[in-house]
Formats: sequence, C-alpha cells, structure tokens
Amino acid sequence: MTDSSPFGASHALACSIDALSLSLQFRDAYTRLHCDRVGLLATALARHCGLDPAQCTRIGLAACFHDIGKIGIPDEVLLSSGGHDDAAQAIMRQHPEHGERIFLATGRGDAVDVARLIRAHHEAFDGSGYPDGLRGDAIPLGARILTIVDAWDAMTSDRPYRDAMDPARAMRILDDAAGGLVDPDLLGAFQDLLRREPALA
Repeated sequence: MTDSSPFGASHALACSIDALSLSLQFRDAYTRLHCDRVGLLATALARHCGLDPAQCTRIGLAACFHDIGKIGIPDEVLLSSGGHDDAAQAIMRQHPEHGERIFLATGRGDAVDVARLIRAHHEAFDGSGYPDGLRGDAIPLGARILTIVDAWDAMTSDRPYRDAMDPARAMRILDDAAGGLVDPDLLGAFQDLLRREPALA
C-alpha cells in the first residue's frame, strides 16, 4: 500500500502526535497541562545528565505523553476528587499500560522506545512500583527521570483537589523517597539542575 497523502509519512506522524495532544486536552485539561510541564522538565534533566539529543527527544516525548493512558480510565475514577479504594486504584494503575499501547499505535520509528518509557514511569527504584515491579537500573533511565519530574510537578502545581505545595517541602519529600521511589543519583542531578536554572522550579 502506498501513501496517497500529499504531505507524506512524516506529516502523518506529526499529525498523530497533535491528535494525541488534543485528545488528552479534551479528556482532562489538567492532565494535558501537567504533561506539558513534565515534558519541559524531563528534557532539561536529560540534557543536564549529558544524554545525547536523540535520547533527550525520546524522553521529552515520553514525558509529554506519560499520562496519555488516562484516556482509557473511566470518569468516575479519573475525575474523582476523593481517594481511591482498592478497586479504583487498580483501575487507575492500568494507565501506564494503556499509554504504552496508545503510543505504539502512532507507528513512529521511535514508538517502541517511547512507549517503553511511558509503561515504566510508575516503576520505583526499590522495586515497589508498577506495572512490572522493576528495580534500580532495570528501570529505563528515561523512566527514572520521568518519575522524579512527574512527582515534582504533581506536588508543586495546583491540583483539582489541593493547592500547590511549597517547593522546599516538595524537595524534602523527594529526599525522603531517595532509594525508594526515586533514583538517588538522578535526584541529586535534578537538585543541581534547579540550583543552576531556578526558573524551572
């Protein structure tokens, strides 16, 4: 089958990314804004860690779409302003796998690598995360970056159910999570990045 589009395959792939962004915006405007901020932070941290431009691009793309799987979460779970019971939490925890499948469907040349990071963004350094219970360096580096910047933005921005947390308090929480939820070496790199570029905080 040949591509009959007057713009070609590269244009079609770009449009698929735009369509995902718009879908996320319509589904949950807060999540779209959060993903945009996490994308900027993740790209900055990847560069700060000395990763090559292609890696930085893949990590930034995964960050921008790390929560795209929430499109598949029912409203009564996704938009709940209260806590989740065990059943609702199990449903919410499906979003990394949903996101992996959605991004794979874009057909991009980097889809497998990006989707792998999306799947792993809720893994924890000590092995207590999900969906695969990966531990330490078994978690892709880009996903370990995502975990830090995702948690940081979630704490330091206004949420539908609470105001933004003071950055100093948020950093203390991340410090307490070093070696547990987050990679301690990458957390040190993130702290150094924020000292060098305080406007990112």
